[in-house]
Amino acid sequence: MEFCAGIAREAGFDGMEFLAMDIGDFDPGCAPDLVLSLHACDTATDLVLDYASKKRAKMILSTPCCQHELNRAMDCPTLDFIASVPLLRQKLAATATDALRLLKLEAEGYKTDATEFVDPEDTPKNVMLRAVLRRDFDPVSGDAAAKRERYERTRAFLYGEAYRGHEVNIF
Repeated sequence: MEFCAGIAREAGFDGMEFLAMDIGDFDPGCAPDLVLSLHACDTATDLVLDYASKKRAKMILSTPCCQHELNRAMDCPTLDFIASVPLLRQKLAATATDALRLLKLEAEGYKTDATEFVDPEDTPKNVMLRAVLRRDFDPVSGDAAAKRERYERTRAFLYGEAYRGHEVNIF
């Protein structure tokens, strides 16, 4: 932490702090302007996204690393033609996980997209999820309810009957 703080000071970033703690225990006292996660592995990305949306961060940038949760738990016979091949199952699970994350953020009032953020030859982990809090979002609107329903239907489709009513770790 001291090393990072020293670099921040040298770069002139006054007021920047580096902390090692569970993100759920962090309370900045106000809505953060930006929450950033870089290569947070597996469900760590979901912990960050959940924190950011609950704190109503104005912008979220996230580069997920690996997405094992859905790969282990996916039970979707309709997609077995893909999921029966281990390499394709892994890619499907990674893509579907990130898409679910974006759907959830939309249901929480964010405008979302995904982009590649560096040359694909540099890293296979090259997806950046972006979310900007919508100022006009009304959580009790029909649009908000439809977005929540779409997220829930999609999650249920991918996880199958065995996971209905059970907690899954996708944000």
